[in-house]
Parts: sequence; structure tokens; C-alpha cells
Amino acid sequence: MSDVSALLPLGTLALYAEPVPLTFRDWLARPEFQYPLAFGAFLLLALLIYRLPDILAWRRARHKEVLLPIELESCMVGSAPVIIDLRPEMEFYGAKGHIRGAYNVPIELLSRRIEELAKDKRHLVVLVDESDRVSHRAAPILQASGYLWVRVLRGGMRSWRNGNLPVNVSVRKG
Repeated sequence: MSDVSALLPLGTLALYAEPVPLTFRDWLARPEFQYPLAFGAFLLLALLIYRLPDILAWRRARHKEVLLPIELESCMVGSAPVIIDLRPEMEFYGAKGHIRGAYNVPIELLSRRIEELAKDKRHLVVLVDESDRVSHRAAPILQASGYLWVRVLRGGMRSWRNGNLPVNVSVRKG
């Protein structure tokens, strides 16, 4: 007789053909899968870039003694710790402010002014800077000088401000 494919509309026979299994490479080559994958990769990269400062602060604080901003705030209710702000003077008195009761001792002057920090070396000393990077370098200097309770504010002033905790914005005296 006649061929059945001649009677069917053009392309109909392809609908009845056996499906060919897609390999992973074929699956990735299809645009309907490429766009969501690219968008997901973009979102993951954006999230990583956004959270990078927190990830770095977490890595620096690993196996070290740190205080979270809320823990420092609760410590300040009783006998206040000695808070040493290691940022330059312009940042300390600038628009970003500083923690109330903090002393400004720039990192460059720390080794020269170490004796005037706390008379009792058993008193809690908290080191603060903008991101906690400098504080982690300064902590061993204080510990080598005999200070027993040296802690770093995890995330620095950036995390303090992100926690909506109070900052003093004051003009330099003298």
C-alpha cells in the first residue's frame, strides 16, 4: 500500500518517535536550563560578595576570644571594661562615631601607651577597630604585656553599628 507518513502532516511522525535520553551535556546546552543556572550562579556570587566581610570576621575570630557587640553592651552595664579603639583619631572623632567610654589609642601608638591603658591587668580589655582586622593583630601585644582578659569586638565598629547599638559622635577636645 502507500506509506503512512505521506498521509500525516509534516513533522507529525517526530512526535511518535522514541525519545532520545539527554546526556548531561545536552541538558546543559539547552537555553531553558542555561538561564536559570546562570541566574542562580549570579545570585550566589552576589550573596557571597555581600556577606564577605562577615565571613572574613568569622575566620579571623576562629579559636580566639572575641565578644559579640551585644555581649559587650551587656558587659558595659556593670563595671565597664576598658575599651580601646585602635582606629586613627580622625575616624574615632568622625561621623561614624565611637563606643561610649572608649579610649582612642591608634595602633601605631599602642606599644608606647600600653602602660596607661588599665592599671589592673586583670581587668577586661576590649579592642575595637573598624572591621576587627587590626584588633586581632594588637591582642597578642597586650597579652604579652601581661593583660589577662583581652578580647576583640567581633566585626569591629561595623558590626556594632549594624546592631544599632549607641555610638558617640563627639568633637575632639583641645
